[in-house]
Amino acid sequence: MVYSHFSRAQFFKTFGTEKKVRDWLWQTRFPSGYQCPHCQSPDFYEHVSRPEVRTCQQCQKQIRLRAGTLFEHSKLPLRLWIQAIQLLMQGKRGISALELKRVLGIGSYRTAWQMLHKIRAALNDRDQQYKLQGVIELDGAYFGHKENKKSVLVAIESKDWVDDHGKPKTRAGFAKIEIAVENRENAQRFVDSAIQKNSFVNTDGKPSYHQVKNVNLDYQTSENLEWMPWVHKFISNAKTWMRGTHHSVRSKYLNQYLAEYTYRFNRRHDPDGLFQRTLKACVLASPKRVHAL
Repeated sequence: MVYSHFSRAQFFKTFGTEKKVRDWLWQTRFPSGYQCPHCQSPDFYEHVSRPEVRTCQQCQKQIRLRAGTLFEHSKLPLRLWIQAIQLLMQGKRGISALELKRVLGIGSYRTAWQMLHKIRAALNDRDQQYKLQGVIELDGAYFGHKENKKSVLVAIESKDWVDDHGKPKTRAGFAKIEIAVENRENAQRFVDSAIQKNSFVNTDGKPSYHQVKNVNLDYQTSENLEWMPWVHKFISNAKTWMRGTHHSVRSKYLNQYLAEYTYRFNRRHDPDGLFQRTLKACVLASPKRVHAL
């Protein structure tokens, strides 16, 4: 789907009131028109006192707008959620929980932090639906320092293309990450879950990858940085982004932050559609519970 540029003025026009947000969410959940999940009837009653509930005229079943979505366990206004998503995705650097709390006037840092982590969980769910294919670069890296350090496996597609002058080049495609120690067992599990069978995988000379099955494997020594340019750039840029926006990330939450970065990276060629893509991912995501700080 192609998303058009969503300006600031369009944002307030579409999501300026709680009712407008509800209307948009109903439409997103039922893109072909409302239909009762139980009896498929298109007719329903709306409740003035409970505007987030619809009752089927035929079977009398009630459908709650937030049920089965990212917002199910939240009592915050839906408009606040939409604003948080818009602020998170409005620029390349994202937003910290402290800044979100200040900008939206949220009562506590904990609430702002939990909102962002629920959104990141939804982004992670969305990217889990895809598998890499073709030519893949695979490597591991450490994020953090000393006792806060975590090992991360990174795989990224390498795409061939020809520029306007007929010169063959490569560029990065889709990326996947997994927080895991760089050993044979974890490497095989990551390959099986993230990469389609019979793809071509280029990696370095670490023994962890030498016996990976179900793919066509090739490797060179780790000193040859040109062998895997995109995975190294991904890792370097992810560390820079994390330090610049969040300064310090606890290792137990590293997966959520990297999920946000990876989601951005995978849609970097469509910056105008990033907000709408994220909004749809959150509406279609399953309910999330985030453990308190």
